[in-house]
Amino acid sequence: MSRHARAVSRGVVVAVCAALALPATRGTAQTPARAADLDRFYSAPSLIGTAPRAPVWSRDGQRLAFLWNTDGTNFLDVFVTDARGTPPTRITRFARTPRAAGDTTTWAVQRAALAAELDGGVSTVTWHPDGARLLVTFRGDLWLAAPGAEPLRLTDTRSTESRAAFAPGPAIGDSAALAFVRDGDVWIATLRGTTLGDPRRLTRHAKDGVSIESAVWAPDGSRLAIVEVDRTGIRTRGIPDYLGDETMMPMVRRAMPGEDSEHRRVGIVDRATGTTRWLTIDSQPTDALHGLTWSPDGTQLAVDWSDVFVKDRRILVADAHTGAVRTLVREQEPMNISAEWQIAWAPDGRGVYFTSDRAVDYHVWYAPVGAGAPRAITSGAWAVFGMQVTARGLFIVGNPERPEERHLLRVPLSGGAAVHVSAAPGTHTPVVSPDGRYAADLFSSDSVPPDLYVIDVAARPRPTTARVTASPLAEFAQYRFTAPRYVSFPSRADGATLHARLLLPPGYVAGRRYPVIVGSSYSNTARNQWGGRNAHPLWGLDQVLLERGFVLIGIDVAGSSGHGTAFRRRIRLDYGGIDVEDLHSGVEYLVREGIADSTRVGIWGSSYGGLLTTMSLFTKPAVYRAGVAGAPATNVWHALTGEQRVMMRPQEQPDQYRNASSHTKAAGLRGHLMLIHGMRDVVVLYKDSAWLAQYLLQLGHDVELVTLPDAGHGWDLEGLAQTRFAFRKLVNFFERHLGGTVR
Repeated sequence: MSRHARAVSRGVVVAVCAALALPATRGTAQTPARAADLDRFYSAPSLIGTAPRAPVWSRDGQRLAFLWNTDGTNFLDVFVTDARGTPPTRITRFARTPRAAGDTTTWAVQRAALAAELDGGVSTVTWHPDGARLLVTFRGDLWLAAPGAEPLRLTDTRSTESRAAFAPGPAIGDSAALAFVRDGDVWIATLRGTTLGDPRRLTRHAKDGVSIESAVWAPDGSRLAIVEVDRTGIRTRGIPDYLGDETMMPMVRRAMPGEDSEHRRVGIVDRATGTTRWLTIDSQPTDALHGLTWSPDGTQLAVDWSDVFVKDRRILVADAHTGAVRTLVREQEPMNISAEWQIAWAPDGRGVYFTSDRAVDYHVWYAPVGAGAPRAITSGAWAVFGMQVTARGLFIVGNPERPEERHLLRVPLSGGAAVHVSAAPGTHTPVVSPDGRYAADLFSSDSVPPDLYVIDVAARPRPTTARVTASPLAEFAQYRFTAPRYVSFPSRADGATLHARLLLPPGYVAGRRYPVIVGSSYSNTARNQWGGRNAHPLWGLDQVLLERGFVLIGIDVAGSSGHGTAFRRRIRLDYGGIDVEDLHSGVEYLVREGIADSTRVGIWGSSYGGLLTTMSLFTKPAVYRAGVAGAPATNVWHALTGEQRVMMRPQEQPDQYRNASSHTKAAGLRGHLMLIHGMRDVVVLYKDSAWLAQYLLQLGHDVELVTLPDAGHGWDLEGLAQTRFAFRKLVNFFERHLGGTVR
């Protein structure tokens, strides 16, 4: 273990041990906490360290590789531990992007520093069939790595190699077959010892806009299932770039609702001949693929397919030899709005497990390949979020006790009671070993930043947990982070039970009324995981706002997962409607509880959360005084085609699109609005915020436009200087308009 990993503070160890129900070896004296510091929270090295990611088991389930570093930066290397979770060994030490020398205030040196900061290092890792070596993707090339040796470069091309995978089965002598995608096609080569033979192009379907999206080996290694994606029919749109010597207009393929989107087809390609048999599926070109998987004997391929609106789902089974396709399961539900679907073969190949919300919520079902209707494997007033099938049983992630948590559970393959494997309250994201004996668990909670653990599933009398990584810096223990409460209340619109994550400022006094910020507003925000909605780095921003005297609340609005099928479908055709009422319900709850000062309520969110923010300000001016909308989706006509799951096609639902587009309600603004938007955003177009700002200033309303010229959609994840700048703007805006003192 590295010096850093050993030096994690006793305070962190105690907190983690308490969360995991593990004994702490020593006590820790309480010392005064340092004040929340936005600049420190969003500077390198990260206070919470670097979250480990991409754990992958060796084929025998005895060794575990993952990507990580011990210094709290973005650059990832390969680490390996064993099934007991012993201290990890660092396998690679790739060279990082150097920082340019010279005057640090110059443009060139600043850009070089940003490139070095964002250098992600190793992007993928997978085990060689021998279980001792590893195949690594680093800056688009393939490398072979092994403990105690320098990585060996296998490819050195101008093109990028991706999706590399060894053929199933043991290596033949010192040889192993390898497939990867290059220039949009599948290539195969034989790795003999440390030498990669000349790759052979297996498919020849690629052209500009057409490429192989994925390739999956059949269990016997004789063929691969491939998915081809064709984007040539998608319209191109210009995204201006103002940062070069001259203004440029890069063109990107970007479809909007109602326009032609990408086309996909599934084929089976013979490894020896390169002959591809495309599956004949009765479908529309824009239909969606949700998963495919080979049967254990490699004779059949299961495909999870639906229309683009996810209203008509079919689980298909294709014969690998003839290409004949038949429908195993069909679900037609005009009210459906989500596709949290998975499929997996039973170990004996006699049936397919699949997740479906055809009943109370997402659960696991089993469909026999022969005669017989699907039957439920799990059930109850809770949800399944993922599954993995092994010979030892079915492993699922669910929330049977508390809606805000995600636990690893085990269920007999034939169905029955779900038994807890994980114990600590929080969010568990497991990868179960091939034999079902162990689970690599990426875990975090409200009080514990992300780290990697190994669970011995078969230990008796109950599963045991070993911590593998210790990511937070020792400095982390010098701060105190406020623990949330989880609360529920009825929706003012239809009485549905709403769940929320509530944070009260340090020193909170019952009976006093505080300024409130609703947000970051989005779906799926009431989660027991580090940072709440961890798609954004909110853990530090939230603590800064709390210490400035604000109450924070995140509400699972209609469309959120884990609260039942009916709750999720409330959002159908109603972006900016029922969800905005759910947020208002949270404000009313805080007022009823004597917590909120009703005259000082703010709201913020990004993307869809920006739609919620602007719509709330425009339609409920008596409720909200101020709001910050990051990359706000104010024009649903300009959304991505995936939003048709909720909204259908604008050609058939023009009134619903108009009602859901907050820019049509902008004249109702009475409070204060700040827009934060990156000019490189291809998900939500910057032009929509520019248009809205101009419209509001023409109306004489108070609007501020914070433009981030180098930012894409993830404006708070694309460089720490940019994050600090934008978050300072947000904090200062709320302090200016809401104040941070109690009344």
